[in-house]
Amino acid sequence: MLPAVENLLLEPRGDTLVIWFNRPETRNALSGAMADELAAVLEALPSAPYRFVVLRGKGGAFCSGGDLKMFRNVFQAGMPRDEIVAFNADFGRMMVAIRQLPQLFIVAIEGAAMAGGLGIACLADVVVTTADAKFALTEVTLGIPPAQITPVVIARIGASQARRLLLTAQRFDGVEAHRLGFAHFVEPDLEALESRLQSVLSDAHRGAPGAIALTKQIISATEELEGSELVQFAAERFADAMLGDEAREGMQAFGEKRKASWVSATGSGPRDNRGSGS
Repeated sequence: MLPAVENLLLEPRGDTLVIWFNRPETRNALSGAMADELAAVLEALPSAPYRFVVLRGKGGAFCSGGDLKMFRNVFQAGMPRDEIVAFNADFGRMMVAIRQLPQLFIVAIEGAAMAGGLGIACLADVVVTTADAKFALTEVTLGIPPAQITPVVIARIGASQARRLLLTAQRFDGVEAHRLGFAHFVEPDLEALESRLQSVLSDAHRGAPGAIALTKQIISATEELEGSELVQFAAERFADAMLGDEAREGMQAFGEKRKASWVSATGSGPRDNRGSGS
């Protein structure tokens, strides 16, 4: 069961859960409450009956970054330093939850994707953006560092380009975001973005849920393991899958020249969570 939320909107669409940032009056600025809610939802998703997760923003903007009103009225109004440290570190809780999702995680961007909002997008499996969306890592212009998102920006686009954008706060559009590697698809308008999103989901239905989860585990392991440890980890995951029901069904479907059972299964019933742990 997913937790109750006030700053997000959860929209189930069959086997897909669309999570909407829902503070359009602030261009979906990332308040502490919204970040906590998102982390709680993400932490509940590994055991939820969804194959795909899409993150979007209401009101024509994805996320304008941290809530500056909160920064001024809370952080700079007497909050002890250790509590500020703990709050910033807690942003990492949300990032860990994204990394541990067994589902395919898609971010769809229109309007603004700034600072922490752009950092979240760096953790997506697939990013789709409109060409006129606005991007920037604006933290240094406010006198603060992009503390938690710096590593994921570097991992996404490489150290050289990350240095330039993190240190200059240069703004760029969706076309440049695609060129840099922040986004996988750039579309001319919202209608085309919706069409691309549906196309990505349609293609993704060909993948078995458990196999996608195991593949994400191996991808994550490449950041922590190397050499023989990585070889062994990948081999263990392969064996887990090969002896499971999905591989049996996949091999049989191939031999019978038919679609596997999960290809056309778009309902929100229970799915095989084999390999969904982190």
